[in-house]
Amino acid sequence: MGQQKINPLLDQAYQAFNRGEIDLAVANWQKVLASDPRNADALHGLATVAQQRQQTGEAADYYLRALEADPKDALALSGLVSLRTPTDTQSTESRLKTLLAEQPDSPYLNFALGNLYARSTRWAEAQQAYFKSHSADPGNPDYLFNLAVSLDQLHQPNLAIQYYKQALAAVAQQPVGFDAAQVATRLKILQAGQ
Repeated sequence: MGQQKINPLLDQAYQAFNRGEIDLAVANWQKVLASDPRNADALHGLATVAQQRQQTGEAADYYLRALEADPKDALALSGLVSLRTPTDTQSTESRLKTLLAEQPDSPYLNFALGNLYARSTRWAEAQQAYFKSHSADPGNPDYLFNLAVSLDQLHQPNLAIQYYKQALAAVAQQPVGFDAAQVATRLKILQAGQ
């Protein structure tokens, strides 16, 4: 069995996205979908961009298309969960835990579970899930940020400061889902209180 060739457009889109050339990334992902409408990488990329642009309906559509192609797509499920406050939190939590039983180290699934707990102000459980997502992908600024927020909510300012600083340091590495200026302000407040 030969190695599967990766579409060069996917690689170009990913590189453009990481350079901040979002429109070029979107164009390349859309070209991939034109020839392969169920391509998970392109669907994830387009969903991420739509989510960053606050186009939650469009992001949800891309995630749903990815889930139709693969109902166990952890990234698509966690992305979809992060878009909405689920009306049935228990069934969403149950589905995430079932997928986590199969993929316990998945940063996406742990992050989605953390977000679910955070929405319910279950901060101790959120912190544990965020820590697992951070452990699986230590350089991800969003995981660092959410871990810091959970520690902040648990009144652990020293650890919160540590992870807020790491989140801010990681901002230059990839696009983020939080406002760095607000994080810097919160960091100053916590440091002043020490």
